[in-house]
Amino acid sequence: MTQYEPVYPKHTWALAGEDVPAFERDMAAICAAAEERGADFAKLIPARHVATDERVTLKCKIPPCECYGQCLMDPPFSPTAEETAKVVAKYEHAILTEVSIELPQEYWDLIQGDQPLCRLQYDERAIEFDRTVQQALWFRLHDVVMEIERRAHNLGYFFAVGYVASTCYLCYRPDDPVGYCDTTQLCKHPYEARPSMEAAGIDVYSTYHNAGLKLKMGSREKFSWSGLVLVV
Repeated sequence: MTQYEPVYPKHTWALAGEDVPAFERDMAAICAAAEERGADFAKLIPARHVATDERVTLKCKIPPCECYGQCLMDPPFSPTAEETAKVVAKYEHAILTEVSIELPQEYWDLIQGDQPLCRLQYDERAIEFDRTVQQALWFRLHDVVMEIERRAHNLGYFFAVGYVASTCYLCYRPDDPVGYCDTTQLCKHPYEARPSMEAAGIDVYSTYHNAGLKLKMGSREKFSWSGLVLVV
């Protein structure tokens, strides 16, 4: 059960920075809680290490992602890279996190085939992987990001805001012609829905590099998704 305690606001670094040891204890506790929740890691990083680039969202348009214009958390509805860069510049610290699994052998064999990767979205085996594996991993990441954001907020870091990965699966129904969500209506999960890092123009690979981490693409041993919470 969530226990709410009165706290003094620490939502800006001008306030949080007045007691750095207390801030470090708060961040260590939040990162530990995220790992207990299922994260491979949760790491406090300088917000300046968060890289934004207009080319990230350009890749949503060219070629058009299947989610483009289909979800309120994706482009063109999500924050632009320029907007995100302005927001990131207001923060001193962020928490980078990740969840991962070993890629199932049958899916690895599938993507090693002769068909172009762009055709995989129509392959029943790939669709089944999305339903049974990929979405489950996304919900684990979503849960971790929400845990980080919630704990930060409850400790007084009221400007804490999280980003997930890929698209938003909260309303996704593969057999529904609407698809991810009805973009003509208001969001059905306004307190839970979050854009992905890439949907907001964050260069995930460069952010990892800036933070002294490495993120490999196309690894059989590790299929991973990353999340971020701007803290203070």
